[in-house]
Amino acid sequence: MADAVPADAEAILAVKDACWREAYAHLLPPEFLAHGLGGDPQRTERWRQLLAHDAAGRFALVRRRGRVVGFAGAGPARAEDDPPRVDDLRELYTAYVLTEMYGTGAARAVVDRVLGRGPAILWVFEDNPRARAFYAKLGFAPDGAGKLDEIGGRRLSEIRLARQMPPEKV
Repeated sequence: MADAVPADAEAILAVKDACWREAYAHLLPPEFLAHGLGGDPQRTERWRQLLAHDAAGRFALVRRRGRVVGFAGAGPARAEDDPPRVDDLRELYTAYVLTEMYGTGAARAVVDRVLGRGPAILWVFEDNPRARAFYAKLGFAPDGAGKLDEIGGRRLSEIRLARQMPPEKV
């Protein structure tokens, strides 16, 4: 586990694209998944810039045998998503691990690293049972907020999941 740096942008995008193809094949058209994700040099540059500005502790990645196999990014809850009014509320912006890493604890570790254990929110496709089950194990549950997103020519429903502050250990 390590903090992500600008030089990791291409590897992170390769993981993200592979994960979209693995996780969203039932949601998005095959032609979009085959051609609509990568190939834009500006996309890589945007990620380099993102990782260059205040990325330490906000973006982390998992390597296996030197290869990036997962990553996550988090930060303050975004105001445009009308987050619940909770002190120090964080938002998980992105989290992906390759299927080869399922069940290894890598996803939990990378999410915990960027999110911490306090109150948090995230958005997930409503029709994504694997991700929803994973987040439920981390204490997240639907909070009633939802939105529609248009991706690849399809309108997809997203729901917001929220996690409250875990009880203190005695």
